[in-house]
Amino acid sequence: MKNRMRTVLLIFAVVIICIIAKLGYEQLFHASQLENGALNARLREVDIKPNRGAIYDRKGNQLAISIATESVYINPRVIRQEDNAEGKKYQSREEVAQNLASILELDEDEINEKIDKDVSFVYIKRRIPDEQATALKELDYKGVYFLEESRRSYPKGSLASQIIGFAGIDNQGLNGIELQYDDTLLGSSGKFLMEYDGAGNEIPQATESYIPSEPGCDIYLTLDETIQYIIERELKKVVQEQDAPQATAIVMDVKTGAVLGMANYPDYDPNDYGSADSSLWSNFAVNGLYEPGSTFKILTTAMVLEERVTNVNEGFYCAGYQYIGKLKMSCHKKIGHGAESFTQGVANSCNPVFVEVSRRLGMSKFYDYLKGFGMTEPTGIDLPGEADSLIVPEKSAVPYDLASMSIGQANAFTPIQMITAISAVANGGKLMKPYIVDKIEDPDGNLVKQTEPEVVRQVISEDTAREVWAVLETVVSSGTGKQGQIEGYKVAGKTGTAEKVSAGGGYSSARVVSFAGFAPAENPQIACLVIVDDPIDAHGGATAGPVFQKIMEDSLRYLEVPKDVTITPTEAIEEVAVPAMPDNNPMNAIEAIKAVGLTPIVETQGEVLYTFVPAEGTKVQKSGNVYLYCGPAEGTQVVMPSLYGRTIKEVDRILSGLGLSGTMNGSGLCVGQSIEAGQVIEKGTALIVDFGTTVPDTTDAITEQDGDLTEDNTITDVEDSAESTTNSATVDSQQIEETEPIWD
Repeated sequence: MKNRMRTVLLIFAVVIICIIAKLGYEQLFHASQLENGALNARLREVDIKPNRGAIYDRKGNQLAISIATESVYINPRVIRQEDNAEGKKYQSREEVAQNLASILELDEDEINEKIDKDVSFVYIKRRIPDEQATALKELDYKGVYFLEESRRSYPKGSLASQIIGFAGIDNQGLNGIELQYDDTLLGSSGKFLMEYDGAGNEIPQATESYIPSEPGCDIYLTLDETIQYIIERELKKVVQEQDAPQATAIVMDVKTGAVLGMANYPDYDPNDYGSADSSLWSNFAVNGLYEPGSTFKILTTAMVLEERVTNVNEGFYCAGYQYIGKLKMSCHKKIGHGAESFTQGVANSCNPVFVEVSRRLGMSKFYDYLKGFGMTEPTGIDLPGEADSLIVPEKSAVPYDLASMSIGQANAFTPIQMITAISAVANGGKLMKPYIVDKIEDPDGNLVKQTEPEVVRQVISEDTAREVWAVLETVVSSGTGKQGQIEGYKVAGKTGTAEKVSAGGGYSSARVVSFAGFAPAENPQIACLVIVDDPIDAHGGATAGPVFQKIMEDSLRYLEVPKDVTITPTEAIEEVAVPAMPDNNPMNAIEAIKAVGLTPIVETQGEVLYTFVPAEGTKVQKSGNVYLYCGPAEGTQVVMPSLYGRTIKEVDRILSGLGLSGTMNGSGLCVGQSIEAGQVIEKGTALIVDFGTTVPDTTDAITEQDGDLTEDNTITDVEDSAESTTNSATVDSQQIEETEPIWD
């Protein structure tokens, strides 16, 4: 019995010793862990967003920075207390809510809802103006606190806004470079720690710590602030003068692919992006698609010269049109250019010449070069949302598609694709990957990344490129691109005037005009593309040409590219505004038009001037035409003019001026009118006007006005009207009869 008792006591003692040993072990070896666990259970943390890295232009000018600001938060439990802590003013929650609402311009009810929360940290308003912070601090309320944060600021306002983008209230990038490089710019968050008791009350003088945030890296763009100013200045000017919905321009270093300037107008101020129409946030230069028109002929020229299907001196004959099977493609000069060399055909922007050389090139080779010039896929530029091109599928393409594509219709590209491809021609045939970020530095100024120019592929030979330079220089010196001439520089360029695709399919009456080129033509340094959407004066040379000229002239001078002082424009290039008419006397109107160097053309005879086209103030190339519509001094009758080939805007202006009305059917250019030209009709008569893309041959239809009126017009005639089409991409191949081109 005693032995059993001893055994039990011994076992009990051993258990007690083990428990004591275990407790001692935990105390000795895990005390700190237990303490930390208990502390963590009492700590609450608030994320502190870091300062975003700055964005600079290539010369270090600030484009986006973070500036210190204060945010207001409250401890609702403290505000609801009625005891007055030493050094603090006593205040009711009603007083707090009223003054917070008044100073911060907030809703008082919403503030009261936050005061009612059973928490110890609630933001009232973040990143407040300094004057609001000062006013609140003077009140010195218990439970109202301030936390230093940063907010994004864009010192240059709207400059490069669609490229830079903007960051939101939580410091995240939402658009542009801010979005594309969000992780790089963001940095790492800090933390603000506060200690609370088991009941959730903040412990006075308890553990409270601040873990600072780490700022993000700085980004240096390839953009040059000065060139960006030049571009935006000229785009704003042309949009306002031409009543255009928008305009876009890009300047690129042809040797590297670096974007020196890129802009769209209208734009917005990223400091107040929420107040702008969200459509203005988009960067059309990268995100938008358009049919380039004759500026694409730069690439077609490079293709056919590289493949030796023609040469710069080969002779052609333009009768004003060319057949592709049963379909007829017109030249902008209805009477034709007659005999011309290939170089002259490019300078004249002669569609039939390009129809013929593209036929020789062939469908397969054409698509090979589309791919080679990077037109079948995004460029990969380091900007968000880059669009992909829309191209007629090769397997379904028919000969008319090839003809249309060779002159810049049927396919749609982004502006960045076009300027990149044109730069490949300008730099000796190398397609460069475009880029807009030059380098990235950490907060201490250490280089993190340096972008190196990247050659994607060699598209054409350097010899061919030089041939193209010389051909395009004639476009500017003596062809449709005279408006692009710059004193002291040889300029290579091409105009473009393309029909705009309508939302419902086919083409509308709206036009997209453009000018693309590079300089100096004998040693290209920079290229520029200008696009103007649906201007009043829808001619690439007359409208986009002067914008190109001014951007390039100022940029070349700024970049200190040496001039050749022996080079002067071959002739004075001058834009003339259509004058106001002194009265309704046709003779006086004729004299006023002649006085400014324009050519008056009387469309309908009469004693009184009823209306004229283009409208007053419209800028056209000097010696361009102004069309007068006249009628009897008294009475109710007018002579019906020809409307063929006119846009909807022009037809509406003509009919309104004559006191007539019309029902407009379709889109495109006028293809028919219910009352034929020359008939005497009563004012107030209503007629039906049909629009489309098949303009009948008529001596009354619009012909060349200023050498670039409808330079890229893909309006077609069909021998059998039943086989007409409004969209070349939808032509049934079974409808097309393959024939040799028909020439007069």
